[in-house]
Amino acid sequence: MKIEQLIQVIEIAKTNSITLAAKNMFMSQSNLSTSVRELENEIRQQIFIRSNSGTTLTPFGEAFLKQAKLTIKQFEYIKNMSSFHGKWNEKFSIASYYFLFAAYIFLEIFETNKNSHMIFDFKECSRRDIIHMVAHKETELGILSVPSTQKNNFVSDITGKGLEYHKMTSEKPHILVGESSPFFPENISSVKLSDLSSYPIIAYEDTDLTAFGVESPNTNLLSPSSIIYVSDRGTLLQFLQGSDGYHIATKNPKAYRQYLFHERTRAIPIEDVSLELEIGWLKSKDTILSEFGQQFLFKMQEKLVLEQYIV
Repeated sequence: MKIEQLIQVIEIAKTNSITLAAKNMFMSQSNLSTSVRELENEIRQQIFIRSNSGTTLTPFGEAFLKQAKLTIKQFEYIKNMSSFHGKWNEKFSIASYYFLFAAYIFLEIFETNKNSHMIFDFKECSRRDIIHMVAHKETELGILSVPSTQKNNFVSDITGKGLEYHKMTSEKPHILVGESSPFFPENISSVKLSDLSSYPIIAYEDTDLTAFGVESPNTNLLSPSSIIYVSDRGTLLQFLQGSDGYHIATKNPKAYRQYLFHERTRAIPIEDVSLELEIGWLKSKDTILSEFGQQFLFKMQEKLVLEQYIV
């Protein structure tokens, strides 16, 4: 079995055509067909079903494709490592939901180890992308929040992907608002769900708003005047400053005893909501955490859970 054959399988599966795959890979159709048949003979399993309407994967082929993609990712990673000519020793990568404290913790680890010839990779992204990257071992850890009402479905989903979830803490939902919001003044210490019905909600694209009754016919916790979806933290903060909208968030008070929170914003607790937002972490079941991964989780627990910050 050769790396080239795995690449060929991936391309055929993507195009559903040996002819198109051969064209895309700048090789003849006959040579590609021969290569794939030799691979099937070697492993004694059929990967593709060939017909006049195209080429489709067998059930075995579906499983083979997943492993082929993982192998190619690892191969590319090793190849990229070699391009640094031995200068870089290790890579530490984390995928996090849009938590400001997580970025601060990652920066702490970087500052302590910035002269160690390491690659530091911090990805801030959606829950969907976090799960994908951890499942495909593109990152060592995933840091995210899970609505308590959605936890069972969430755990079932990630378990099927070979992942494990560990709860760190639970937080009551807050609204995050900017200076244009009527809730911004310091004398407002909390809000009720009914207070929010006349204002737009600003949410990340894959936020499960159904946990709050938004876009769900069965519940009606929040009834925003409209919904604005954004894809990154910078846009979220810009929209909060430029509108009277609000964002559903967590704000662990222990996390920001040492760190600054977002400037010109306030996080205000919601009084009458029963659900909580869990903050936790993901890893692949067969991944052994690196020293840096363990450091990150220790710092998370230190800042989110412990009653007093240890200097």
